[in-house]
Amino acid sequence: MLLPFAPIFLGSQLLITAADGVPTIDIHKTCRAAAVVTAGTSTETDIEICVSSEQKAREQLVKDWSKYEVADKTRCIQAGSRVYLPSYIEWLTCVEMETAVKNMRQEQKVGPTGAIQRGR
Repeated sequence: MLLPFAPIFLGSQLLITAADGVPTIDIHKTCRAAAVVTAGTSTETDIEICVSSEQKAREQLVKDWSKYEVADKTRCIQAGSRVYLPSYIEWLTCVEMETAVKNMRQEQKVGPTGAIQRGR
Protein backbone atom coordinates (compact mmCIF):
# COMPACT_ATOMS: atom_id res chain seq x y z
CA MET A 1 0.00 0.00 0.00
CA LEU A 2 3.02 2.33 0.18
CA LEU A 3 3.41 2.32 -3.59
CA PRO A 4 1.01 5.24 -4.25
CA PHE A 5 3.23 7.46 -2.12
CA ALA A 6 6.39 6.69 -4.09
CA PRO A 7 5.84 9.46 -6.71
CA ILE A 8 5.23 12.02 -3.97
CA PHE A 9 8.42 10.99 -2.16
CA LEU A 10 10.49 10.96 -5.34
CA GLY A 11 9.00 14.26 -6.44
CA SER A 12 9.86 15.88 -3.11
CA GLN A 13 13.46 14.67 -3.41
CA LEU A 14 13.67 16.17 -6.88
CA LEU A 15 12.33 19.47 -5.53
CA ILE A 16 15.09 19.61 -2.95
CA THR A 17 17.68 18.74 -5.58
CA ALA A 18 16.37 21.35 -8.00
CA ALA A 19 16.51 24.02 -5.33
CA ASP A 20 20.02 23.09 -4.19
CA GLY A 21 21.81 22.69 -7.50
CA VAL A 22 21.82 21.07 -10.91
CA PRO A 23 20.99 17.36 -10.50
CA THR A 24 23.60 14.94 -11.77
CA ILE A 25 22.62 12.52 -14.50
CA ASP A 26 24.45 9.82 -16.42
CA ILE A 27 24.86 11.54 -19.79
CA HIS A 28 26.62 8.51 -21.25
CA LYS A 29 23.48 6.45 -20.57
CA THR A 30 21.29 9.16 -22.10
CA CYS A 31 23.45 9.41 -25.21
CA ARG A 32 23.68 5.63 -25.66
CA ALA A 33 19.89 5.39 -25.32
CA ALA A 34 19.48 8.12 -27.92
CA ALA A 35 21.74 6.14 -30.25
CA VAL A 36 19.50 3.09 -29.85
CA VAL A 37 16.38 5.17 -30.61
CA THR A 38 17.90 6.25 -33.91
CA ALA A 39 17.74 2.60 -35.01
CA GLY A 40 21.33 1.94 -34.06
CA THR A 41 22.72 4.10 -36.88
CA SER A 42 24.71 6.32 -34.52
CA THR A 43 28.42 5.79 -34.37
CA GLU A 44 30.71 6.19 -31.40
CA THR A 45 31.48 9.67 -32.76
CA ASP A 46 27.79 10.57 -32.56
CA ILE A 47 27.70 9.44 -28.94
CA GLU A 48 30.81 11.51 -28.19
CA ILE A 49 29.19 14.58 -29.79
CA CYS A 50 26.08 13.97 -27.68
CA VAL A 51 28.13 13.68 -24.49
CA SER A 52 30.04 16.86 -25.34
CA SER A 53 26.78 18.75 -25.98
CA GLU A 54 25.29 17.49 -22.72
CA GLN A 55 28.42 18.56 -20.81
CA LYS A 56 28.24 22.06 -22.30
CA ALA A 57 24.56 22.33 -21.38
CA ARG A 58 25.35 21.21 -17.81
CA GLU A 59 28.11 23.82 -17.54
CA GLN A 60 25.65 26.52 -18.67
CA LEU A 61 23.03 25.30 -16.19
CA VAL A 62 25.56 25.35 -13.35
CA LYS A 63 26.64 28.86 -14.33
CA ASP A 64 23.10 30.27 -14.50
CA TRP A 65 21.31 28.00 -11.97
CA SER A 66 20.73 30.75 -9.40
CA LYS A 67 19.12 33.00 -12.04
CA TYR A 68 16.22 30.61 -12.62
CA GLU A 69 13.18 30.44 -10.36
CA VAL A 70 12.96 27.32 -8.20
CA ALA A 71 9.47 26.53 -9.51
CA ASP A 72 10.71 26.63 -13.12
CA LYS A 73 13.72 24.44 -12.37
CA THR A 74 11.61 21.92 -10.52
CA ARG A 75 8.90 21.83 -13.17
CA CYS A 76 11.40 21.35 -16.01
CA ILE A 77 13.37 18.64 -14.24
CA GLN A 78 10.32 16.71 -13.09
CA ALA A 79 8.56 16.93 -16.45
CA GLY A 80 11.66 15.90 -18.38
CA SER A 81 12.46 12.99 -16.09
CA ARG A 82 8.94 11.55 -16.32
CA VAL A 83 8.69 11.66 -20.10
CA TYR A 84 12.16 10.73 -21.32
CA LEU A 85 15.68 10.13 -20.12
CA PRO A 86 17.04 13.12 -18.24
CA SER A 87 18.99 15.55 -20.41
CA TYR A 88 20.81 18.73 -19.51
CA ILE A 89 20.01 20.09 -22.95
CA GLU A 90 16.29 19.55 -22.40
CA TRP A 91 16.43 21.08 -18.91
CA LEU A 92 18.39 24.10 -20.13
CA THR A 93 15.97 24.68 -23.00
CA CYS A 94 13.01 24.36 -20.66
CA VAL A 95 14.23 26.84 -18.01
CA GLU A 96 15.35 29.31 -20.69
CA MET A 97 11.91 29.14 -22.31
CA GLU A 98 10.14 29.55 -18.96
CA THR A 99 12.27 32.64 -18.26
CA ALA A 100 11.72 34.10 -21.74
CA VAL A 101 7.94 33.68 -21.52
CA LYS A 102 7.83 35.39 -18.12
CA ASN A 103 9.97 38.25 -19.43
CA MET A 104 7.72 38.70 -22.48
CA ARG A 105 4.61 38.72 -20.31
CA GLN A 106 6.20 41.30 -18.04
CA GLU A 107 7.14 43.49 -21.02
CA GLN A 108 3.55 43.32 -22.30
CA LYS A 109 2.25 44.53 -18.93
CA VAL A 110 4.61 47.49 -18.83
CA GLY A 111 4.89 49.53 -22.01
CA PRO A 112 7.94 51.44 -23.27
CA THR A 113 7.00 54.52 -21.25
CA GLY A 114 6.63 52.48 -18.10
CA ALA A 115 2.84 52.67 -18.19
CA ILE A 116 0.92 49.50 -17.43
CA GLN A 117 -0.75 48.13 -20.55
CA ARG A 118 -4.38 46.99 -20.28
CA GLY A 119 -6.57 44.73 -22.34
CA ARG A 120 -3.90 43.19 -24.51
